[in-house]
Amino acid sequence: MKRSEPVKFPNSIQLFKFCQKVLVHQRGNKKVNDQEIGNILDFNPSDCSHWKRGEKSVRSVFSLARLAEALKVEASLIHDLATGASGLDEAFFEYIESNNVRSTLDKAQASGAEAMNAARIRIEAFVTNLHSQSQFTTAPLYLPEVVRFFPFVQMQPIEMIDRLSRVLRTRPGHYVINYRKGDLKAQTRMSVLKDLARIVFEAERSRYPELGASNETLLAYEQLIFVSSLLAPKAMLLEEMARLDSRRNVVTELAALFWIPKSLLTLQLQQAIRHETAASTVTNTVGRSMEIAS
Repeated sequence: MKRSEPVKFPNSIQLFKFCQKVLVHQRGNKKVNDQEIGNILDFNPSDCSHWKRGEKSVRSVFSLARLAEALKVEASLIHDLATGASGLDEAFFEYIESNNVRSTLDKAQASGAEAMNAARIRIEAFVTNLHSQSQFTTAPLYLPEVVRFFPFVQMQPIEMIDRLSRVLRTRPGHYVINYRKGDLKAQTRMSVLKDLARIVFEAERSRYPELGASNETLLAYEQLIFVSSLLAPKAMLLEEMARLDSRRNVVTELAALFWIPKSLLTLQLQQAIRHETAASTVTNTVGRSMEIAS
């Protein structure tokens, strides 16, 4: 019996699958053949097959840049996949969430800047109270420390393949957030809190009058602010950023420190610059950091 040899370039397999998933998503779940992916790098059928099976390394700066441009994704995301810094599920989650953030902000703008600002202030005050109760003073935030203040919600790790987390209603007014068992990735943490936000802001909003009346146009925006503020409060984010060497990739460093996806970290940096007066002293640092990340 022939012994199977280990894959020579496993990260290349993940990169190929990511390209395939992104193209399928962009084309409305229509099938994408392997050669269409290979064509991005001008690969012939043989080279494409070798790439797909992990027999060909795809790590050159020029190849990764071409993939990022063709797929319309951030170059850092492609680089993380090619180097093994990110897995397939985490990278695709980042891609989807980056799109979600843009569409959420676009939709919320229909309500006007004043309404968005009022909603943001309400949500941030709500989150500040949670931080105070949980005595959160040092990053990262541990989810059980916050979830315990929502006694009608429980977290439970289970074997999952199709998603990072999901919500189950066990009985009226009571919920379980199941999340993927194993190493708790930054993307899984965000997914769990997104599920918590759906419960709090949609199903159980009446429990929290301080959140105000529900507004369909602002609902997704409120949930986004809730998640980002919980995981990376702006004042703490700015304090930590001021301590870092600006010559390093600050986005990567801060994302690791706060244990959050880079897409969420980038959003909070932008929010901090826009809304925090303290940000004026570090605006140039943030600008350089985001250039590095892109």
